[in-house]
Amino acid sequence: MSDLPGLDNRLKAEMRSPGVLVVTISQPRRRNALSLAMWQGLADIFAHAGLARDIRAVVLAGDSGHFCSGADISEFDELRDSAKSAAFYDAENDRAVEAIRRCPKPVIAAMSGCAIGGGLSVALACDIRVADATLTAGIPAARLGVLYSIVDCRLLYHRLGATAAKEILFSGRLFGVEDAVRLRLVDRVAEAGQSALEAGLAFVSEIAAGAPLSVQGHKAIVDAFDAGELESCRPELEARIAAAFDSADYKEGRRAFAERREPVFKGE
Repeated sequence: MSDLPGLDNRLKAEMRSPGVLVVTISQPRRRNALSLAMWQGLADIFAHAGLARDIRAVVLAGDSGHFCSGADISEFDELRDSAKSAAFYDAENDRAVEAIRRCPKPVIAAMSGCAIGGGLSVALACDIRVADATLTAGIPAARLGVLYSIVDCRLLYHRLGATAAKEILFSGRLFGVEDAVRLRLVDRVAEAGQSALEAGLAFVSEIAAGAPLSVQGHKAIVDAFDAGELESCRPELEARIAAAFDSADYKEGRRAFAERREPVFKGE
């Protein structure tokens, strides 16, 4: 994605295999904490990925053994030192989270090491979270005297339910992978000796092999249910269903089934 102008050099976006984009948060000295510019860059990357025809799925990962330690606190004295400046900062934070959540392509979080605060929010914005045994996840907002944003709290509630969300927010604790599974912060756990990125890439390759119109249409339908927007989205969703039946990929799927071979889908 070198064609994306102004991409922050602490964010890497590269095609690892056909149809799969890997986005890597890379500020290892701060355990991949996100600066304001990086929040803004994430929003731009996922907006671009949603429109790119050659991208079928995205894996979001962190560099050097950590996913993301949250917002870069070293900037707070300058960029988040009052209610007014915090409002602007939080709006950009929310824009990035919403860009990930609303990306029409499936997004998989590959979670190693720390996934804390805003880093956990970024993971929760993804469709599915894959973690390895090194994971430490939590939201220490109560220990810093700040409130998690409404967008972030909504994501936490929708993914986990009220009781688990309250346990995480009230306690401010950091959880290992077993507790993360119990709380539903994590959906899949990498096998022993396998990193979260390796597990995530293996899983996403299955997704990328599917018919893009089908995969993206199913994401749109499930997301409409999740957001309580089914009726307002119904015309668009019905149009997606009709388009899939009229697509070249549907014909290819039927031919491949009859010929007992793997289908080759083009998203058309």
